[in-house]
Amino acid sequence: MKKLLHLLFICFLALIGLEKANAENVVYKTLDFAKASESKKVYFYADDWTATDNGDTWLIHTFNNYGSKWKFIRYKAEGVESYPYIVNQQTFPKEVTKIEITVDYADLDIVKDLKIYVGTDSTMKRKFFDLNENVQKYYFTDAFKTALNNNKKSGVVTCNFPHPQKDSYYRIHFVIDGKTTHYIQISKIVYYTSSVQSPDFSGGTAFLNNTTVTLSSIDEGAKIYYTTDGTEPTDKSTEYTAPFTLNTTTTVKAVAYLNDKKSDVASQTFKKVEDNDLTSVAQALKEADNTQVYVKAKVTKTDAYNSSSPTLNYYIADDENATNRLEVLNGRYLQDADITNANQIVHGDEVIVKATVGTTDKGAKVLQDVHLISIKEYQEQAKVSSAGWATFVSRRAVDFSKASGLSAYTVKYDATANQVTLSPVTAIPGNTAVVVKGDAGSYSLQQGDPGTTITDNDLKFSDADTKVTAPYSIYVLAWHGGGCGFYPVKAGETLAPYKGYLTIPAASSAKPFYAIGNSTTGITNAVKATKNTDGVHYNLAGQRVNDNYKGLVIVNGHKVIMK
Repeated sequence: MKKLLHLLFICFLALIGLEKANAENVVYKTLDFAKASESKKVYFYADDWTATDNGDTWLIHTFNNYGSKWKFIRYKAEGVESYPYIVNQQTFPKEVTKIEITVDYADLDIVKDLKIYVGTDSTMKRKFFDLNENVQKYYFTDAFKTALNNNKKSGVVTCNFPHPQKDSYYRIHFVIDGKTTHYIQISKIVYYTSSVQSPDFSGGTAFLNNTTVTLSSIDEGAKIYYTTDGTEPTDKSTEYTAPFTLNTTTTVKAVAYLNDKKSDVASQTFKKVEDNDLTSVAQALKEADNTQVYVKAKVTKTDAYNSSSPTLNYYIADDENATNRLEVLNGRYLQDADITNANQIVHGDEVIVKATVGTTDKGAKVLQDVHLISIKEYQEQAKVSSAGWATFVSRRAVDFSKASGLSAYTVKYDATANQVTLSPVTAIPGNTAVVVKGDAGSYSLQQGDPGTTITDNDLKFSDADTKVTAPYSIYVLAWHGGGCGFYPVKAGETLAPYKGYLTIPAASSAKPFYAIGNSTTGITNAVKATKNTDGVHYNLAGQRVNDNYKGLVIVNGHKVIMK
């Protein structure tokens, strides 16, 4: 009797241990070929391609999917030893405790060797990779053959990892016997982990009016529960089913459950920023390092946009012309979204940012860990004087076709002919200077396509003061003597930022000015510096003048300068 009770007790402990082991392993990632999207249609056993399931991507080396018609993958031995493999394209952040491979069919003699390599080196995705001491090797050829032998050439093959590690690649590597012509067919691979990950939050953690909160879990099938009253969440709390909105300062706590296993509680405070929370750039410059601030300011300058970077450095000040400014390091867009084009943040925009004050090695104050709370985009405006002409520098892409009564032109200097030509345009990209013509007044401009491009435009501008160092080197648009043209700026003078100007490269050939047309037609004009011009002369008012008249006149339909 005692022996029987002892045996029953041992069985009871074994069952407890088995239940505990099963509870500790939860599904983490799944590659199901019946559901995965595949990068290419494969008909042979020699191609590389990828399969994506639930946002995760795997490289499949030399397996066939028969034009993506199969809901599985297959490798057929063709008389030579070969090495098909499957490996995740991105590391898995959590530790994988075991992998299960669903094998639909395989003759036992096709697999000469089967192992899984586990490591953090991205070379593991290559055909030939660095097999060093940082790569763990798990052999389970015998387990593979045992599982299939017991189930008549099909079954689930399991590999356990006694020393799981984070942020790793898992390369399932076969050595196929070249002496056979049999095949192996796989339909699913499941990766398990021993813990449930805490939920992740997304949404603006600082907001003006309201913010949308999104919760997610990297564990497949996990259910998320949350609270907004400060209490600890359980599976009896509100279940998360869709993003929700907050309009007051709130602390959200969330927990994930999977297979009756609970994650640690994740907590995030979402703050509503009030007017009395806001500070100026001048005040932020006085704050100590590591001070959190909410700054309302104008963007005064942006670094050049780099499409390979998701962030943008830019500068802010209390007004657009202020000398005291702060650099925003690695700024992102609203909701911490990536910067994807040069039009998202431009000088003149009004922004509110949450950031931490810091200091560079050179002693300059900067803003770090920046979250863009709001942005009020600058309204593009072209201002035309009574002369009817002006230069305009865009901040974002602009569509002139929607501005009634206003025309725009690119400017090209021809060194050979020593003349200036204006060409009409209907749209320009951001950070572009052009000449505009219309009745005196201000014109509000609508945004255009950021992908707009233009050519043959020599009109320049700077985002800082421009010092004129040599005479007849920089010309600005001006009205003189009854006509409009480009006139030189004297050496030593300074141009204000964002003013369009021409640079004439050869001072020896430079002229006193370069005339432009006084209407939107006849834009190309050669300047002729001569008094002995044949024909009848008229001034710009249409009055006939004699040969002694000096200034801009019309002769035989051409505008010329009489000196």
